[in-house]
This record gives sequence, C-alpha cells and structure tokens, in this order.
Amino acid sequence: MTTLTIRIEKDLKTKAFSRAEKLGIPLTLIVKNALRNFVETSKVVIGEPETVVVTPEIQKKMDKIGDVLSKK
Repeated sequence: MTTLTIRIEKDLKTKAFSRAEKLGIPLTLIVKNALRNFVETSKVVIGEPETVVVTPEIQKKMDKIGDVLSKK
C-alpha cells in the first residue's frame, strides 16, 4: 500500500465524504474505484450523468426483455 495526497477544494471533499458516508462506504473506496476504472479503460468521464426517462413504451420493451431473460 501507498499514500496518495491530492489537493481539492474543501467543499468538494466535504460533499464527497458526506455522500460516501450515506452509502456506508469510505471515501477511499470511491477514489480507489475511480483510479481502477481509469487504469482499466483509459477513460475519464467528466460531467453529470444523462437522465433517462422511461416512457410506458420503453417500460413495455424492458418488461419483454426481462421475461425472455427470466425464462433461461
């Protein structure tokens, strides 16, 4: 094991710590996971995730897929 020191805004650290705490996981796990994903994929995602709206039509298709998968 080694230690990584990074400089971030105090507000960002506080918010990240709070969210991790709500999930019941240490902030270190979040950072380690982000670094592992970067090493494995060489990708960095910056920004808010896209909001997906599930319409009744999409829900019907999802239900059909679920039915097919549950029969296997």
